[in-house]
Amino acid sequence: MADSNKNAGNTITYGQMNLINTLRKVWEDIPMWRRAFLVSFAADLGDLDAIGQRLYYAPTEIGNILSLFFGETIARRIEGMMREQLLLWIQILFAEKSGDRELIDKNTQQLYENVDRMAAYLAEINPYWDEEIWKKILHDYYSTGLLESVAYLAGRYEDEITLYESMESQALNIADYMAYGINRYFTGQ
Repeated sequence: MADSNKNAGNTITYGQMNLINTLRKVWEDIPMWRRAFLVSFAADLGDLDAIGQRLYYAPTEIGNILSLFFGETIARRIEGMMREQLLLWIQILFAEKSGDRELIDKNTQQLYENVDRMAAYLAEINPYWDEEIWKKILHDYYSTGLLESVAYLAGRYEDEITLYESMESQALNIADYMAYGINRYFTGQ
């Protein structure tokens, strides 16, 4: 139940609910713009640069939210890690299209190493975020994203749709966990 006054019992404030909704929206944007990029990339639609710019901005939105709670330095570091993950994914797409297995493996390994660094950093800045939980949810999310990309490029569109829908759900779980940690950090509840 939302409560416009104080957080009491099993209620949350409107501010806490707005945080949850805002994080859910920006985290959902990432799989949506990733999919738009994937479709444009595969079909060579000519809008790849415009979509890429919008996708590249998505981590900034999350950084902007986090800056309100943890300051600019922390927010921009997380934003940078997220942006690095997107750039590695794009490099994996190009390598997949050209059949460069070595580059795929190298960039995939770097992507997961970056995810692990991000999980450790998030747990370091907020005691209500657990590093192992972050690793699990982020690994699942990026693994699903890679599988989705491969399925789409291979023309397995029904599989790709199922994987995309899973990514949407995972993005919401990530947003909810992020909001949970922020709310606990600042309210102690």
